Amino acid sequence: MNKTIFFSGLVLMYSCIHNHRVDVWKTITIAPRESISIDHVKAPATIEVKNLSEEKIALVSSLNMPNEISGKSEFTYRLPKKGILKLENRSSYPVSIDFHYYSSRSIMVNNKEFR
Repeated sequence: MNKTIFFSGLVLMYSCIHNHRVDVWKTITIAPRESISIDHVKAPATIEVKNLSEEKIALVSSLNMPNEISGKSEFTYRLPKKGILKLENRSSYPVSIDFHYYSSRSIMVNNKEFR
């Protein structure tokens, strides 16, 4: 009886672990001529970027997506597993963005876990 309850508890705990969603909202400032690298994506992630500045942000990736985010606009993309995306500020002014992503796993931004 105790083994059955223990096993049931493990199954329930295991099923809840895989349903956990990481949902992160951050406001980030990208310095002039700097970039943000999004890599080590372990599970598909939906990324939403809202450009709060007048300057354009370049998008660098081997994936099929637009080349830039215009000033005061938004960009949404479903980044696949192992996808890589770089947001570059090529202007001489700092750029602020609202960065939002959600996934079943955390992602790496500039080689740091983003949670």
